[in-house]
Parts: sequence; structure tokens; C-alpha cells
Amino acid sequence: MPRTRWVSGSLVVTVTSLVVACGGAPKEASAPGVVGDTIVVAALSPLSDAVAVIGKPLAAGLQGYAKQLNAKGGIAGRYQLKVVEEDITYANPTTGAQKYQKVKDNVALIAMTVGTDQVNGLLPLMAEDSMLLIPTTFDVEWVREPNILPWGAPYQVWAINGVAYYLETAGAGKTICSLVLATGYGQAAEEGLAFAAKELGFQVAVKGRFRQDDQDFVAPISQLRNARCDAVVLASLPGVTGKVLGAAAQLGFEPRWISQGPTWHQTLVNTPLRDYYAKNLWVVAWGPEWDDTTAVGMRGVLEAAATFFPNQEPDLYFIAGYLQGMTTHALLEKAIALGDLSRGGILRAMEQLTVPTGDLIGEYRYGPVATREPPRTVSIFKMNPTKPFGIELMARDYTSPVAAKYSVPQRH
Repeated sequence: MPRTRWVSGSLVVTVTSLVVACGGAPKEASAPGVVGDTIVVAALSPLSDAVAVIGKPLAAGLQGYAKQLNAKGGIAGRYQLKVVEEDITYANPTTGAQKYQKVKDNVALIAMTVGTDQVNGLLPLMAEDSMLLIPTTFDVEWVREPNILPWGAPYQVWAINGVAYYLETAGAGKTICSLVLATGYGQAAEEGLAFAAKELGFQVAVKGRFRQDDQDFVAPISQLRNARCDAVVLASLPGVTGKVLGAAAQLGFEPRWISQGPTWHQTLVNTPLRDYYAKNLWVVAWGPEWDDTTAVGMRGVLEAAATFFPNQEPDLYFIAGYLQGMTTHALLEKAIALGDLSRGGILRAMEQLTVPTGDLIGEYRYGPVATREPPRTVSIFKMNPTKPFGIELMARDYTSPVAAKYSVPQRH
């Protein structure tokens, strides 16, 4: 059942007239964010709060792609890409709105916003300003939003595939439960689990929730243990994951934890819980392993990190930021090819978009908002402290039959 939330009204775009220069490049002095031979975009990312372990490498990955692109001639061989970073507080959506108001008149688009609730808070503003946003969140709600350019499989698909893979390998008849953040991110995981339960014929025994600032997890873990949950879908953030699984280890509760990607960060490897993680934790996310250069896109990631961020450790979120750079680049190239870098032109370019990701993630089928389709593929990892970012790939480009059946809800 789609969630009830604000839905943007009809999109009204005022198109600035354009003069197409020789070679098809648009000449548009008044388009927001186009300053001479530079196109400016914004990244709204948590850089100083508890979620900065995710926000900083995300921003670095986007900056790394932009620097690499500029060194090779820029967008369409003409424009340099400039990324303006603004620090937001993940748990406070008003900070995203404040920083958006600060930058909106001087950027072509928002190339990064971290957090489902942050995106929800920005939606009315994006519609009002005919602005496009590329989110660093994977809720299926974004697939049909006209001011959002999503990428990657939705969180719902992650949960579906994670549970399906578990039941394929562990066998039927297992007790499945969930424990998620009480946010849109956590609710998306619950929605995916509900779909899997319906299709695979099981009941979710316990649906636990917690808040980002919770400190004591004995009660929810006891509830899961008492229900004898064999597997638990976990949607957490790195700063809370250790507290959740620490309580589980203390109570001797060892299910298969099937976690959403943002649950994990490699800093969790160097803790007393590493053996518990290695035995019990899976991470459902995106991409190949850090050093897997059989994926062409990974070669670009490694080059950008080595050249522009030499102190960057292997990081799943750096890859995600790089992917957002790829998406931003492809979109702006398409707008230039169509001769229109106005905000209306950028929104229309989204409907004719193809993003080559070099096998970093599954293909997103763009087109008109009402018909676009996200990939149904994920990567499934297990914890391995000897591997880059602490996890080892078990299944890449995995699509369960259940995920293949999952349909994107229409806008409501």
C-alpha cells in the first residue's frame, strides 16, 4: 500500500528561449547554474553529524567524478562541472530545506540529497521551482515523482531480494521478522518485506521499530528472540547498528540479519562485535567489490579516488557518490544535446535518458515518469574483515523471482 504523504501538483515549467550554437551546444546566459563555461550543481549531504560516515564519502565520490570529468574535457567537451557542498543534519529535514533555499538560485540541479525524510521535505520546493533532484535514497516513491531522477533498485527491492535469497539458501519454514528505523527509509524496508511475505506465503512474526536516538535495545531484541526469529530484516544506520547488534550479542540472539545497505560502514569491522557480524550479518546493497575491475565502472572509481582523494579508503558510499556523478553527467549531456539547459529542459532531458554505469549497478529504464522502471537487481554481501570496506560479495546482479514481479505503485 503506497504511503500517504505530500504529492506534487501539476508541473508547470517556464521555458527560457534558447539559441543553439554551432555543434548543437546551447547558448543560455540566463539558465540557473550555468555560469560561462561552468555548470554548477549542489550536494546536500550530512558532513558533520552522526551520519557523516556516509555523507562524507558520498560527497567525495560525486566530487571525484566531477574532477575526473573536468580533467577529461568536461560535459560535452565544453562545460566544467562544479559541485557546491552544503552540510545538512540527517535527522532534521528542515536543514535540507534551509540549505536548498540558500543554493537554489545558483544551481542547475540538486545532484545529491541524503535521506528519505529530507527528500520528502524538499518535494514541494522542487515542484515550485521546477528543480530536479537526484536523491541518495532508494525509496520506490521516487520512481514516479516528476522532479526526481532516481537511480538504483528501490529499498523495497533490497528487502525482497534479501529475504528471497535467504529462503533459497536456508529453506522454507523460517520465522521472518523486521527491525527498522521509524523513518521513511525503515518503512520502505517493511513494505518490501510485506510484499515478499505475501508472494512467498509467510507471516512477518515481529515488526519492530526504533528511533535514531534510542540507546537501549534490550526490549526490541528480547521481543525478536522470544518470537524465535530465524532472520531479521534490519534497516539501520551505522551509528546505531553497533548498539542494535551489541544488544543481540549480549542476549545470545543470533538470527540471520538481512540488512539494508545504509546499515553498514567499514568502521564496524574494528569493534569487539566483528566475529558476531561475520557469523550473522548480510548486507544488501549495490555494486561489485572495491577492487573488482572486471566492472568497467569500477576502474573509473579507483582512478578518481587515487587521483583526487588519495587518502580515501575503500568505501561503498564513495561508489554511490560516483554513480550520482555519472547520472548528473548523463543528464546534462542529454540536455545539451537537446539544446536546452533551462530547468524545464533538464526535466525534459530526464525522459530521454540513458545512464551507462559500467556494470556498477543494474540498468534503470528511464523515459516518461509514468513508465520508467528501476532495476530489480542487488548485490548481497557478507561481513569479511579482510575485504575492502569489510564485506565480501556473495551474489552480484541477483534478482529473485519475487523481485521480478514487484511493480512500482502509481502516483497517488
